[in-house]
Amino acid sequence: MFRLAIFSIVLSSALCLVQFGSPVVADDIWIEGENSQTQQLKPHSWYSDAVKKDLLSGKNWASHFDASGIGTVGYEIDVTEPGDYSFWVRTNPIASRLSYQINQSGWNAIDTHSAVDVVNIANDGKPDLRFVGWVRVGSLKLLAGKSTIEFRMESNNNHHGGIDCFLLTQSEFEPSGTLQPGQKLGLAESGWWAFEPDPDPFDSNALVDLRFLNEKSAGQDGFIKSNGEQFLLGSGAPVRFWGINTGHELLKADDATIRMTARRWAKFGINLVRIHGALFDRTGDDASRIDRDKLKRLHHVVNAFKREGIYSHISFYFPLWMKLKPSDQINGSAIGKHPFALPYFEPKMQSMTREWVTQILSTPVDGRRLSDEPAIACIEIINEDSLFFWTFSAENLGPGPLKTLETQFAKYLNTKYGSIESALKVWRPETHPRDNAAQGRVAVLDAWNMTREGMRSSDGKRRRMTDQIAFLATLQRDYYAATAKHMRDVGCKSLMSASNWTTADNAVLGGIERWTYMATDVVDKHGYFGARHEGDASGYSVREGQRYEDASALLNPENVPISYWQTAGRPHLHSEIAWNKPNRFIADGNLLTASYAALQGVDGYVWFAAADGKWENTGNGKWTWMMPGEIGQSPAAALQYRRGDVAQSAPVRRLVSNDDDVMSLRGTHIIEGRNADFRTSDQPASDSQATLQSFDPLTPFVGRVERSFSPNAQPAELDISRFIDRESGLIKSITGELNWNYHDGWLTVNTPCSQAVTGFLSKAGSIELADIQIESEMQYGTIHVISLDGTPLSQSRRILIQAFSEEKMYGFQSTSGTIQNTGSLPINVRQIDGRVRFKGNRPYTVHLTDANGYPVDKGTTLRGDTLELNSSSMYTVLKTVDVGQE
Repeated sequence: MFRLAIFSIVLSSALCLVQFGSPVVADDIWIEGENSQTQQLKPHSWYSDAVKKDLLSGKNWASHFDASGIGTVGYEIDVTEPGDYSFWVRTNPIASRLSYQINQSGWNAIDTHSAVDVVNIANDGKPDLRFVGWVRVGSLKLLAGKSTIEFRMESNNNHHGGIDCFLLTQSEFEPSGTLQPGQKLGLAESGWWAFEPDPDPFDSNALVDLRFLNEKSAGQDGFIKSNGEQFLLGSGAPVRFWGINTGHELLKADDATIRMTARRWAKFGINLVRIHGALFDRTGDDASRIDRDKLKRLHHVVNAFKREGIYSHISFYFPLWMKLKPSDQINGSAIGKHPFALPYFEPKMQSMTREWVTQILSTPVDGRRLSDEPAIACIEIINEDSLFFWTFSAENLGPGPLKTLETQFAKYLNTKYGSIESALKVWRPETHPRDNAAQGRVAVLDAWNMTREGMRSSDGKRRRMTDQIAFLATLQRDYYAATAKHMRDVGCKSLMSASNWTTADNAVLGGIERWTYMATDVVDKHGYFGARHEGDASGYSVREGQRYEDASALLNPENVPISYWQTAGRPHLHSEIAWNKPNRFIADGNLLTASYAALQGVDGYVWFAAADGKWENTGNGKWTWMMPGEIGQSPAAALQYRRGDVAQSAPVRRLVSNDDDVMSLRGTHIIEGRNADFRTSDQPASDSQATLQSFDPLTPFVGRVERSFSPNAQPAELDISRFIDRESGLIKSITGELNWNYHDGWLTVNTPCSQAVTGFLSKAGSIELADIQIESEMQYGTIHVISLDGTPLSQSRRILIQAFSEEKMYGFQSTSGTIQNTGSLPINVRQIDGRVRFKGNRPYTVHLTDANGYPVDKGTTLRGDTLELNSSSMYTVLKTVDVGQE
């Protein structure tokens, strides 16, 4: 999607309530921007004053916006403890140019593009220049006594710039709005608690740390491979991927942030990061040029993840990241538009993209090429594009590419029918003004015409569209095959995926889209869960005045994006998934996804999205995975999924289609639930999610559903009627381990090593599982009990109880579904409530931990068989007590 491409301007707009005073940590130096000793600044009423000053440290800043000249501002600092200091500045990072000098020793440029914790401070919330973010400038060696620090603002746009505050510290600092090192707000509404974790020292005292699940170094035994059904490590061991999406903002980050990000994500169970962003350079007229600096930084980030046992997935091209220019030399193209569909057939666009691939894979950085890097699990050819989606239209193609495509269609028809005239006869009475046999051109119609509704008008229209779909499917698959071959020819040893998109009507075109993906190594898809969200910029942000509704995925299984129809013979990835915000009911996301991914045998899920490993401080993020309800719930879910605690099902339904079936539109449907992606929500309405009479859409929650294109495969269909009770709203997995009540909205997991319940817990009442009983008065939440040592819970010596309720920003308010206030720091979590009774008579010591997994007490002995969960702790670790040492 385009989301990460715009992170730098819409990443966050947190509202901060600030505590003032001296820095908490001794010897830190914190200076407010407005408290300068010297300045040559010219503030502007729009840039400087039309901002939310309560988001600024000290409720003001030093700012400059003047076309006539640069701005400078100087400060005097008093150093009491000499030594090395980390230098941070909270400044405007958008299109700015900022420099500093110490004691007039010469100006040094500050890379404002590496800003983190970026906040929109515009009064009207518009994503323009008015942002602030923290930049780690570097390390300074300071002597005791007084020194001066000056800043110079000199952007190309009115020399704009601003200093909110800056920090010199000898301690670890994790930026969070206006908070100084060690400060916490402690603000929580009644019935909630403030989520304000300390920086993580990443030491061995953590009781919750999944780094051990990863290899010492990603790719240590060679490249990721496929055995035709699943991913394999270089050693040959099977592997599942639990991943997260990030963008190129991380490439700009300082080394400390990158190292922290890799370590934190590994700790929370991540073993794959999809690095999603453009690597081509569109600043000049050379269409084939890539950004060498980005490529260098990409190598650096891949290596940082590699050291933590995390693989990388590279996504480098998305049509929304570029607009066509005359210098692209694609005659008659839609200048100024995105190049949807062009790579599939337009020769110059194909040449351009393959030249990018050649440079990305073959350009050495520090003597190493990406094609030789075993820590790259997969490379994606195209993100979210298809010849069968709504973006396929004559208007988007432009007259030149349209003529090219229609000439190719005419040649295809001439080969199939012997002549263009013969094809036109078969389609009668269907005709189109652009059909011209004499000129060797036959019209290719827009996407709507390929839907069931579009083909309904006549038999001739259906015959015509059947030929068009067969032509486009062949074109799309051939492009993927040719590009994959090109990548292999330039040395690529990683796996490759085609695209990951949906179609205008999956009940006709879904299977065809997946058939084209068989030209590569991996089948991929995207899918989001969400409900109504309307208003200004609701496609990618949460803002005041927008209208929304809360929705539970557990109440409507036909509406969730995790019912995956798999294609036999390929491993499957879901490289973008999220529970869209705003939504109270997000506690189920991790457990629901991990459980059914394992049952269905899906080989990887990649959550959307995070700019880096910092906890979020935003009230306006639509996809904020660095939150307690998202990555905070990853440890138990990742462990359950990656370890294989939930058994994979044999196929309960296998559909078999051959190439002739695909070309004739026989059995090409896919029914996988709604994808609440912003690019699908506003598209023309269709009944593409309609249930086919021959297929119950709840089937994937009973067991694996697959389609085979192999000529040797046999159809299979088990009687699943006893596993689905629509009257009671119950779905039981064929393995017996998963039970979903979608009338009341709760799911249970019951395996030897992992037992859990999620959803409307107070309504669910007492939940009896194999080794435990769970009760909770939380309206909505998750309680997950899992063995940390891999032995069954009845024998485990280390057990994690992970619990969660709801999250929001402090002060978030809505009235009748309209957002009145997006809230401010800190994140608030609704108080946790629950009791876990252990059925075995085993003594345990109980350790509460903080959000980083470190014990906050020495541990207490569990008296009796029931543990009352702490209201403000997500993680509780139980250790068995040896007999005689109680």
